Amino acid sequence: MKNLETYKEYEIEQWLEDADFVGWVKNPTGNAGAFFTSLMAKDTAIALKMAAAMQILQGIASNEPTLSNESVEQMWRNVSSETVDRRKKHRGIDEWIRIGSIAASILLIIGFGSYFLFGLNNDIDYKTVVAKVSVDSVSEIKLLMPDKSQITLSNRAEVMLSNEGEITLKTSKGERISLNISKLSEKHFGQLIVPKGKRASMTFADGSRVTVRPGSKVIFPTMFAQNEREIYVQGEAFLEVSKNKKRPFIVKTELMDVEVLGTSFDVSAYPGENEQSVVLVSGSVKVRSGSSDETKIVPNQRYSFDKTSQMQSVNEVNVFPYISWKDGILSFSSENLGNVLNELSNYYGVEFDYKPNVLDEIHITGKLDLNNNVDEALKVIATICPIDYKHMKKSIKIDVKP
Repeated sequence: MKNLETYKEYEIEQWLEDADFVGWVKNPTGNAGAFFTSLMAKDTAIALKMAAAMQILQGIASNEPTLSNESVEQMWRNVSSETVDRRKKHRGIDEWIRIGSIAASILLIIGFGSYFLFGLNNDIDYKTVVAKVSVDSVSEIKLLMPDKSQITLSNRAEVMLSNEGEITLKTSKGERISLNISKLSEKHFGQLIVPKGKRASMTFADGSRVTVRPGSKVIFPTMFAQNEREIYVQGEAFLEVSKNKKRPFIVKTELMDVEVLGTSFDVSAYPGENEQSVVLVSGSVKVRSGSSDETKIVPNQRYSFDKTSQMQSVNEVNVFPYISWKDGILSFSSENLGNVLNELSNYYGVEFDYKPNVLDEIHITGKLDLNNNVDEALKVIATICPIDYKHMKKSIKIDVKP
C-alpha cells in the first residue's frame, strides 16, 4: 500500500485501478481494513473519492445492490476487453478524421475512465456524477458520452446536439465532424468539462445555447424530455434559452434550481465558493435555493445565495461585467489587482506568484481583451499599475515597483 501523500493525488479512476483498494472493497475484513479506514478518517477529500469508487465497485452506478467477488473480477475483465474492442471499432473514425485533416482538433479517446460515468437517468444524482471527474484533473476539454467514450475537443469548440440522434463537433476554424452515438435519449446523460485556459460551448436541439466558462462543467441529457429541459452546472455558464412554455428550462447547481421559459442569463456556482448567483440579462427566471421560497428576478437583477447564512438577496446591477467573459472581455470597476489576476489565472490556465496583501491595495478600472494571450493582458495592466512580471518555470511572478 502507498503512503498518504500518494493517495492525496488519486482521482476516482486511480482508486479503481489500485489493487490494494479493490481488494479491500471486495474483502473489508482483510488486513487492509484498518489502513483504509484510518485513511478515510484522516482526509475528507480522500474519503469522498474513496466513497465514490466504492459505490462504483459495489454496483450502485449500474443499479445493482452489491457485487460478488466473481462479479468484480469479471467486471475488470470486461472493462479491459471493451477498451480494446472499442479502440478497434473506432479506428475507422480516427482514419476519417485524419483524412479530413482535423485530427489535431478533435481526438476520440476510449478508456475505462468514463466507463461508469453515465447510464440511465433514474433521478440522476448530479453531485455524485460531478464529483467523479474534477475540472482540475484534465488539461484539455473533455466530452464524456453515455456510450462510454471520451472525446477530447480543441479550444473554443462547439458541441451541437440534434433531434435525429446526431452529435456535431465544430472547431474554432469551422471544421465539423458528425458522430452517431447509439445511446441518445432523455434517459442518458453526458458531461462537458472545460478546464482553466479553455473555452467551449454547446447548442441543444431546441436552439438553446450554453457558453461554458473556463474551469467549469455541464451535465446534460443527450435529448431533452418531453415535459422539461434540465441541465446541471458546476462553475459558471452563460445561457441563451429558447422559449417553450410547455417545456421549462431548468438549471441545477449544488445550491440552486433556476427555472426559465426563454431568456438569457449567467449562472455562477463554483464548488469552492460560499456564494452562488444568477444574473439576468433578458426574460425572467425563478430561483429556489436551500429552504427559501421561490424568488423571481427581472432583467438587470442579480440573485445570490449565501451557503453559510442560508440567506438570499436580489440587487440591481449592471450586467455587462458579469457576462462580458463570454465574449473574451473582462470588465472591472475599482477591482483590486489580486482579484483581477485570479480571473486571468482561471481564464488562461496560468498560475501567478504574488503577495496578496500588497496587490489588494492596488485597484483597477477598465476592460481587458482576453482574445489575445496572457502577455498582452499583462502588458495592458502594467501600463496602468505599478507592477513588473516575469515568467518562471511554473508560474508568472508579479512584483510591485518600489
